[in-house]
Amino acid sequence: MAAPVEDKTPVAGGDLQAAVQELDGWVISIAKRFRFEKWSDITRFMQHLAETIAATNHHPDVILDTGSKSVIVIVTTHSERTVTRADLEFARRLNEFKPE
Repeated sequence: MAAPVEDKTPVAGGDLQAAVQELDGWVISIAKRFRFEKWSDITRFMQHLAETIAATNHHPDVILDTGSKSVIVIVTTHSERTVTRADLEFARRLNEFKPE
């Protein structure tokens, strides 16, 4: 029996928004895994994250993965059920972090 064929056509913009609106409870988000060599860098990153949250009044979902020394940040605007300019600004600010 042949494996089912997956439709890997990209969905973007208004089409993506409309498709997700039809899926009860789902939202569009962006995510990044920040990997670190030293625990001290994770501590500094978490401080940077807290300062970014305070400065932007934007609250991401955060997963601390101690096994891989990484922090996963997931950003979306829940009230809009999609990614907004506020999410992109938040991501830009997090990317400014530089490990020691």
